[in-house]
Amino acid sequence: MRARVTENLPGVNAQSRRADRLCEEVLAKQPANTGAYFWLKVEKTDLGTTQVRSAIARAVKIDPELVSCAGNRDRQGRCIQWFSVPEAPLDHPGPLRRAGVAGKMRVLELTQSHKPVTAETVERLRWRCTLRGGRAEEGYQRAKAIMDRLRHVGLPNYLPENPGDDGTQAHWGNELLRGVRLPKSVAANVGAGRCLRALQSALFDHHLGSRVADGLLDRVLPGDLMRSVTGGEELVTAVDHAQKRVTTWEATVLGPLFGAGMTPVTGEAAERESATLLDAGLSLAQVQQLHGGRRALRIQPAKALVDFDGDDLVVHCELPEEAAITTLLDELIKPALPDQG
Repeated sequence: MRARVTENLPGVNAQSRRADRLCEEVLAKQPANTGAYFWLKVEKTDLGTTQVRSAIARAVKIDPELVSCAGNRDRQGRCIQWFSVPEAPLDHPGPLRRAGVAGKMRVLELTQSHKPVTAETVERLRWRCTLRGGRAEEGYQRAKAIMDRLRHVGLPNYLPENPGDDGTQAHWGNELLRGVRLPKSVAANVGAGRCLRALQSALFDHHLGSRVADGLLDRVLPGDLMRSVTGGEELVTAVDHAQKRVTTWEATVLGPLFGAGMTPVTGEAAERESATLLDAGLSLAQVQQLHGGRRALRIQPAKALVDFDGDDLVVHCELPEEAAITTLLDELIKPALPDQG
């Protein structure tokens, strides 16, 4: 179980399945309504992003590879997602409005832009999650207290969990870095790349979990690396000044995605990162086989609201595209698992 920021607050006695979630992409900039690309705002239900791309391509008889999007979204539940197709290969855009898959998708809007939809197109995701039966046992008050804590302290930015993996992939990733060859079945069914990515994620989550458990999620340590809201990065030398910036969300501390290219930290921050590797039985030299980087340790749920609908609670918020909604649900619903189907 991952360490929680709100461990000392009682959880909501509820269930929230994937079908109880609505996700909507929030654009960084609205399309120009003119240009060489058609943009489609699509609502999909229990449908994978690849299936939607194929349906759009079939509607206008083009290669699915020409259909662009900002990334894959959850197959289960509802999602409002943007797609784009180039104007050049189309005889007429009319069929785009009628693209569909057995009633599981519909085109809400058709517009144009000068550029295709890419990962940079989407600024954040807007979520609406229903907590079934959550109003009982002071559930509304509990949910509000939890969301208030998360807005101030922050939500741990754990990497999304793989529902089909029990930690085995990270284990084999660790073995690979030690020079052990994968068993044939693992190599064929999982692959080295997936195992190494799972290990990197596990190391980040372990490091983040240790800071959460020690009450350091919203605290600055000497030698931490921070990223400002404008994108600049700097090592912490003056802790008091840096702490004020972190407290006001002007900057965020970055955690380790161990590997080549990861910006090093110093001081106490470096000691904690070394301890993470020591716990995994790995050295800094061994993890240089990975492609490294940095990731924010915490995020702030924006436009958060708790409402109720009959016996259910409805939680609204906006999160960065990289954030896992399951982490927020785990803070709300304890100790029950948030992902029950």
